[in-house]
Amino acid sequence: MLVTKPYVIELAKTLSQHYYHVWKAKPNGDKGRYVGAFPSATTILNAYPQSAHLTKWIAEQGWHESQRIKSEAGVAGTRIHHACDLLESDRALYERDYSLEEWYKIASFVDWHCTQSPKIIAAEFPVFSPKGRYAGRLDRIYRIDGKVVLLDIKSGSGLHDHFPLQFAAYAQAVEEMTDLKIELTAVLQLGASNKNGYRYVEYPKWREHYEVFKNVMSVWQYDQFGARKNPKDPPVLDLPPTLTLKAKEK
Repeated sequence: MLVTKPYVIELAKTLSQHYYHVWKAKPNGDKGRYVGAFPSATTILNAYPQSAHLTKWIAEQGWHESQRIKSEAGVAGTRIHHACDLLESDRALYERDYSLEEWYKIASFVDWHCTQSPKIIAAEFPVFSPKGRYAGRLDRIYRIDGKVVLLDIKSGSGLHDHFPLQFAAYAQAVEEMTDLKIELTAVLQLGASNKNGYRYVEYPKWREHYEVFKNVMSVWQYDQFGARKNPKDPPVLDLPPTLTLKAKEK
């Protein structure tokens, strides 16, 4: 994979939503001209209609409890993603280091990997779309059965309707930044309740999904910037690396 439009992309400090700082990359990979702060694809997809099942679940759990459960699931998901990274770096993992649920999902990744024999093109790759003005970080680009596949690893209990839109946004950004042509997107759900222990679903019509993503982005932009006399600035914080009371007194 040749990166034809290199950027330095870093997660911005925010209290809500996800934004990324983007710089043009210099030939040596250092930060060049600052391009700006841009929303993540997943933040934009907050404008996608929430499923009735999720609305019912939040109502049953209560808002604070539902957010606590989601936070714990996010921590577990990060650990599972990291475990997959280690496995693909030829590292051995040990059951004692993980919860039973985490271990079950990691084992399902091994089973899928042995079945599909994917070849890594890129992993944990940050992307920026100059045309769409959004950013993100994709999980994997593989070559599977001779096809270039952009794949997202999910450790949650369901596959949501907006997932293909998220993957399509990443695929579009990859094609803007590199010489790759994404042939299809896919999701790998670990720990699924079937005989395989995982679900692998391909989305060959990702360009159609990207058109829907653009429509959702228009709704998100209207909600954030177009419906008010005083539109919101990006919720990016500029915080000092250290704090002392003496510095405040000065």
